[in-house]
Amino acid sequence: MRHNKIIGWESFLEVVERVQKVSPWLSRQIAKRASEWPFWFSGAEIHEWTDDQVWVRLPLSFRNSVDGQIGHGHLVLAGELALRLVLLRHRQEFPFRYRIVSSQLETHHAVDQSVDIKFALGFKEWERIRLELARDQHSVGEFALSVALADGRLAGSLIVQTAFDLEKFLPA
Repeated sequence: MRHNKIIGWESFLEVVERVQKVSPWLSRQIAKRASEWPFWFSGAEIHEWTDDQVWVRLPLSFRNSVDGQIGHGHLVLAGELALRLVLLRHRQEFPFRYRIVSSQLETHHAVDQSVDIKFALGFKEWERIRLELARDQHSVGEFALSVALADGRLAGSLIVQTAFDLEKFLPA
């Protein structure tokens, strides 16, 4: 019997187990949506994940590079992963749905080495979104994420526009 093995599946399961220690609800959300998320296939790794910030690393590999450079699509995927992880933490306390409306990536240098994407959702921005959701049941947020090369240089910037809708009940 032949088994098809997904590359990086072990590291995905390790992440789910680490998250389960912190939040069982969040680990169920990640496991339930794993088939929808192509992030794991591009090689994105979570290095740090706290309540309001996340650090995602995208190593240069044969899966995500063409001609020795990481493709823009994979950079956008890693940025989207960072954004989604922070928003998942906030969904635990305040019921909302979100969808990514658009994203724009601008690179300043060739992305020929691993990149780090660090994203933090500031308290003022989160309060603005939460108050708009409570008042109007809809909100729009625009988030800027910086993409840094492994040697510390800024590789580019990613701007993600997200639409939020209020949920009447806490997510399951």
